[in-house]
Amino acid sequence: MEIIQILIIIFALFAFSRSVLRIKEKSITKYEFLFWSAIWVIVIIVASLPSITDFFTKPLGIARGIDVAIYISIILLFYLNFRLYVKTEQTNQELTKIVRELAKEKLNQSNQDIKKENKIIFPKEID
Repeated sequence: MEIIQILIIIFALFAFSRSVLRIKEKSITKYEFLFWSAIWVIVIIVASLPSITDFFTKPLGIARGIDVAIYISIILLFYLNFRLYVKTEQTNQELTKIVRELAKEKLNQSNQDIKKENKIIFPKEID
């Protein structure tokens, strides 16, 4: 086993341990945990048995097995980046909505305070 394979396996085990901690903290859902666990298990398998990727080379018309892993990794990264972008946009829209509502409430409160002050300073007609 090459040093790079050992380093990849160690990193994958570390990343898997982070996933376990996140599920215990309930900061990720069980589906997210299963997704990331599958990713890290696949990384460990491919790092341990790199020849396993050769199974996919002929049907896909790719010369080397490691190229398959790289292509799949790039596609996965683009997909995860897209999901992150969508989630960020949703968060921005929700935050904008909340800020607008708070600003309206503060404006209404300020208007009510001004009306109260005006009543005290400028009472209605004195008979």
